[in-house]
Amino acid sequence: MIEQWRTPMGPLEAAVHLDDCTVINCTTHPVSAQDARLALTEACAFCRPDTELGILE
Repeated sequence: MIEQWRTPMGPLEAAVHLDDCTVINCTTHPVSAQDARLALTEACAFCRPDTELGILE
């Protein structure tokens, strides 16, 4: 899942979460694993999608 915060100054960097993460704070959009790898800029420290995607151990 991609979570993107929108602010009056424009959108912030997207955060990538697993679909069952409980710390998501706003609207999310489902994406494929490949798209999540490409979009991964700030992984959620709680659900660690980067580890699940095989990017970080």
